[in-house]
Amino acid sequence: MNFLELGKTLSGHLNTLSQAGLQVEMFTDFEKVPETAARTGRKFQMPCFAIERADHTRNSAFWLFLKDGDSYIGGAASMLQDLGRETLADYLLRTSRHHFPNNAGGGVESVAEPLAREVSGRLAYIGELNFLPGHRGKRAERLEPFMRILQILTIQKWDVDWIYAFIPDRHIQARLDLVYGFSRAIPRAQKWRAPEPEVRSSTEWFVGSSRLEMEHMLQSDLTRFDVL
Repeated sequence: MNFLELGKTLSGHLNTLSQAGLQVEMFTDFEKVPETAARTGRKFQMPCFAIERADHTRNSAFWLFLKDGDSYIGGAASMLQDLGRETLADYLLRTSRHHFPNNAGGGVESVAEPLAREVSGRLAYIGELNFLPGHRGKRAERLEPFMRILQILTIQKWDVDWIYAFIPDRHIQARLDLVYGFSRAIPRAQKWRAPEPEVRSSTEWFVGSSRLEMEHMLQSDLTRFDVL
């Protein structure tokens, strides 16, 4: 997709939210993130997103929040991981020990082979997704357009090769990977050393899309919109 087509798709998803009385707000003022995220019901930040630990800049991360009037009802974050020649598998093995240390050493013990073979380059990691209870709404009304907007902004901002996330098995059972806009789903993507972190699990799925797959998904979205 070219820049104009991405902009049209973005406009279409923003319009979908606007018709429901909703709007999005992009944050790069990181000092405001913990308080704003808490208003959406999120009780903590993962280590790689935690403001007190991660030295983020405008060029490395941003948060997107969904608003209903003056109320923040949902949010998520995107982080650039420019790996160069390092594979995602090597990156996860290296960084997870520092993010989730324990007396046994902590971190990820192994990574699914497809991640080691296929996923590298300029990546964007999506995390921190949270909605106030009862405010997620029907899939196509809120969650889907919100996630598409997050992904388009990520592509426009960083020109990434992949966008990905890790999600629990229950989200896969509900096929939320498709609602999130991802075309690939790999089970048991990481094996964590025991004891596993309280907020992570070896049963998590890798969900993601290459740039080509993501643009195909967004191009398909564009056909639904009547955008000049």
